Amino acid sequence: MTTTPLQRTNGKHSAATAPGENRAAHAIAAMLSPSILASAVLLIAGTVDSGWWGFWWAAATAVVLLGLPMAVLIALSRRGVVDSRYVRRREHRFPVYGGVCVLIVAVLAAQLLLGPALGIPMSVTLTAMFLLLGVTTLMVITLAWKVSAHTAMAATFAVAVPVLAGGWLVFLTWMVPVAVAWSRLRTGDHTYWQTVVGIWMGVLIGGFYGLMWNWWI
Repeated sequence: MTTTPLQRTNGKHSAATAPGENRAAHAIAAMLSPSILASAVLLIAGTVDSGWWGFWWAAATAVVLLGLPMAVLIALSRRGVVDSRYVRRREHRFPVYGGVCVLIVAVLAAQLLLGPALGIPMSVTLTAMFLLLGVTTLMVITLAWKVSAHTAMAATFAVAVPVLAGGWLVFLTWMVPVAVAWSRLRTGDHTYWQTVVGIWMGVLIGGFYGLMWNWWI
């Protein structure tokens, strides 16, 4: 009789799940990654506020703020500098978050300076500000503890999208953090409390984003 393989999770061993479940969990984590969900929020915000003009500005912002860092992480993971594009090791996350924060600050400065002349929708800049808030919060927490960025962004998505596009969507958007939390636990990348804290963090940021959206946009 063969034994069940073991996976390591934060220094502790836990029984691995069935191969089919692992494949599904990895697929969910990839399809609902923080960069994809953040891009979706940006695109929805820009479109709701300014139609196609807002959509294209949101798309350009997403390519720079989310696509570029992910491309760099994929390249670094292939060279063995980081363990994967999701940077599972906590000690590797702080410099990654720091670099993304610098990039977001640079883009925000450019948008605030050139926005009126170029017609950049404020909705896009506001959403980028909250991306900065989320990454900064993750970076601070990472100094002492590993929290799930996947569930944090998933919960932000679940709260923000109904504010942007209609409250009825809450019944659909909350399937996202539930699925993401399951996937992070099944793959062994996070513990129960790391996913729960990530969800609560996302709820708070998403709620604050909704308040600012209704007040500012």
